[in-house]
Amino acid sequence: MPDGSLMNTRPDAARAPSCCDEEAGLMPPAEARRRLLADAVPVEGLPVEGQETLALADALGRILAEAPAATRDLPPFDQSAMDGYGLAEADLAPAAAPALGRTITAGADPGPAIAAGETVRLLTGAALPEGVAAVVMEEHVALRAGQVLPRRALRPGDNIRRRGEDVACGEILVAPGTRLDARHLALLAAAGIAQVAVRPRLRVAVLSNGNELGGAIHDSNRPMLLALLARPEVACTDLGVLPDDRAAIAAALRDAARDHDLILASGGVCGSDADHLPGAIRDAGGWVRTLRLALKPGKPLAHGRIGRAACLCLPGNPLAALVSMLLLGRPLVARLAGAPDLPMVPQAAVAGEGFARKPGRAEYAPARIVGHDAAGLPILVREGSGGSARLKPLSRADGLLCLPASCTSVAAGDAVQFHPFATPLGL
Repeated sequence: MPDGSLMNTRPDAARAPSCCDEEAGLMPPAEARRRLLADAVPVEGLPVEGQETLALADALGRILAEAPAATRDLPPFDQSAMDGYGLAEADLAPAAAPALGRTITAGADPGPAIAAGETVRLLTGAALPEGVAAVVMEEHVALRAGQVLPRRALRPGDNIRRRGEDVACGEILVAPGTRLDARHLALLAAAGIAQVAVRPRLRVAVLSNGNELGGAIHDSNRPMLLALLARPEVACTDLGVLPDDRAAIAAALRDAARDHDLILASGGVCGSDADHLPGAIRDAGGWVRTLRLALKPGKPLAHGRIGRAACLCLPGNPLAALVSMLLLGRPLVARLAGAPDLPMVPQAAVAGEGFARKPGRAEYAPARIVGHDAAGLPILVREGSGGSARLKPLSRADGLLCLPASCTSVAAGDAVQFHPFATPLGL
């Protein structure tokens, strides 16, 4: 919880520094993230409705609340790992030539046990009859006069999937707090789990603030933030655009806090005379901290709480709002939803151009992949000529080029860090 000096204080007591002030005293984004998450309480710990029980078909993307246990062994019986021939242990010797008997297909009854000197043809997944010690691949045998002649030496257990070797009956399958994806649903279905208990959806109210919106200037932040929040574990309410009226904002925030877990706003945090969001949070009975980050774009930020609803106020410029949401908003949403906090590990890349920059703030710039070097690393060029209000460069970018605060220049061919917007194997 914040100290008492930050709670319910009036904004006219001390004017917050403008986002256009000098670079001194800026907070690193990692420290801002730490502070945001320290104040976050997962929804499961709040007095909201309890968990839901869903069929697997409806559980994709939801956060698991209870650990399901397997109701059966996987595999449920010893089975052949491939098309081949099942041999008794006595016939694993190089000179053995057992006689070929019946064929067993997947799903068929395995029938009686085999003895030394006889073999059965097995298709992949077929249950093994008693007496099968190993399975030889059909590519590794010769068939002659009704006999099977293995061309490779085998050991007991070769090419056999043993009962329960993947999952044992009663074993915990997926840990609570996991966001369920296709892999988990496949495992749960195979283990005989038809329903799962999931955490309640995180209820997020999204708004934009500013008298300039709605006329010649259309609001782009709300559609962008709502799209970023369009996940199965989140339920969003669109509060629209609120005017630069402190009393009206406070009333809307007070109402939203009654039945939401997070209020997400953009605009109104820079510190100018028309920026009322921090003061409105206090007027609504909450507390708020305003931060100035060593981040480009995205220096101004505010976070706090009204009752049980967390509040996060992002900058108004679209690229700054996006960067702040990706770096700080998404981890906060994950923490409140009870989801795992995934590390944001950048990908190695190579600069395709040289440029100079002013140090002091970590920078995230839209970048496009123009090729790959001999090692397969993406070669990047910046999209657009800068400016946190420009959307076209962002729409054409493949991801964000990340430059540390200490960086003063980049030369073509330098190693750089890159956060791609999409990955080929993403689930």
